[in-house]
Amino acid sequence: MRVAIIGAGLVGRILAWRLNELRQGFKISLIDQHDRNFVGTGLVAAAMVSPFTEAISTEAVTQALGVKSYLLWRKWLPELAAQTASSITFNQKGTIVVAHPQDQADFKRFKIKADAMIAADKMRSINQATLEALEPQLTENFNHALYFSNEGVIDNQALYTALNQYFDQQENISLIENTKIDQLTNDGTLKGFDQSFDWVFDCRGNGASADLKDFRSVRGEIARVYAPEVTISRAVRLIHPRYPLYIAPRQNHEYIIGATQIESDNDKPVTVRSGLELLSALYSLHQGFSEAQILQLQVGLRPTFSNNQPRIEYDNKLIRINGLYRHGYLFTPTIINDLIDTLFNNENLT
Repeated sequence: MRVAIIGAGLVGRILAWRLNELRQGFKISLIDQHDRNFVGTGLVAAAMVSPFTEAISTEAVTQALGVKSYLLWRKWLPELAAQTASSITFNQKGTIVVAHPQDQADFKRFKIKADAMIAADKMRSINQATLEALEPQLTENFNHALYFSNEGVIDNQALYTALNQYFDQQENISLIENTKIDQLTNDGTLKGFDQSFDWVFDCRGNGASADLKDFRSVRGEIARVYAPEVTISRAVRLIHPRYPLYIAPRQNHEYIIGATQIESDNDKPVTVRSGLELLSALYSLHQGFSEAQILQLQVGLRPTFSNNQPRIEYDNKLIRINGLYRHGYLFTPTIINDLIDTLFNNENLT
């Protein structure tokens, strides 16, 4: 069975990997307009797998999809690491949610929604003593918090590197780089390719905007910093009325910081205003960040439909997967797993 996957972002890569793991003789062509080292949206991300904290500010379906993805990542990442003799960190220490004294009204509203949506064993209020035991450096500015234990953060750079290694090892997977495909038909043919395909999966994200209705881009900005004076081991979310902040820890005192969600398809560099707001909020969380070194300021455009929910469209031999918004790592495993199960009726996917 010949399969073409157009777009080698997070969704395309995971789809190629999981299809190949079915061991059913697929011949997979993974095609992208950039080379394998292009820094796309999947790399301009904190890669947080946070089904509960995200559901509070989005929709209930976020929690259901995210919980399943969390469990799939726990199984899949060790498999991929073993297949490629690589190391892919999946920090599963949970998420801490805090707010400054002047923002306690917003914190209380967040907690009320959390109490209504989240099971008691997935979230708990913690006092300063418990916070001290979990994240001692946060007690310099905060005396209470919410703790969501079943959430995590993936090292997305290590994940992409491992997937590249995996594709290179597989004779039946062709990673075709620097090849742009604009027009897709539903009959299994691709312009510039002699052979036809049994299935064509459109995973182009923003690259498919001309072919989709009700579609837009949402600009996201992140900073990667090296902060030797900071030791925070869990994901942290700061409740704020203007720029809610999240921090995703990496190894060796590196942190990914994000906050901005701008309705724009402008992918130009981070503005001074956005950078100041982002880094000011970071400094307010812990003063040790004042001496942090800014390693990167990056911009990514997140493919989004009007309801901010992912969508799969079936059209004969063409299947479009798009609209994951800022939930790529939260939704991708579940979407891919269920899609493959639907198409090939294989009960042993997980």
